Amino acid sequence: MKKVIIKSALIIFTGMTIIGCGQKQEVKEKYCGVEMSGFDVMDAKSAGNKGYDYTEDDKKLLVDITEAVHLLFNDELEIEFFFFMKTSDKIGMYIIAPEDQKIVEAISCYLLKNNFDGRLPENKNLIFYTDKHETLVAAIKNKE
Repeated sequence: MKKVIIKSALIIFTGMTIIGCGQKQEVKEKYCGVEMSGFDVMDAKSAGNKGYDYTEDDKKLLVDITEAVHLLFNDELEIEFFFFMKTSDKIGMYIIAPEDQKIVEAISCYLLKNNFDGRLPENKNLIFYTDKHETLVAAIKNKE
């Protein structure tokens, strides 16, 4: 999975560099948040490459997030969540889900609007991959 993530990040970074060279990137609202820039995604990938050690509270939160999102889809879809970083005010998650805009939007909006009784930090970076772990589908963060 790390090779796929690194490969995707390099492709995004290269594309963003070519397209946006010398231009300020316009912030695009999407899925109840805003799209992360190529640089934001690269920073997230760097954090993710370090690995994440889950605490017991993190494991409980991850189970609660997974169960809540599965209920949104009547438990009919396979969706996986992984933290790649977490502080008291910011969290980064990889989300493996079907490549479907409505599904990505529903998950993104749900997570960006909920704090799970204060356990989910306010600032969120959500990076969506296909269920085959091959393609970056979306990279969304909170509106600033």
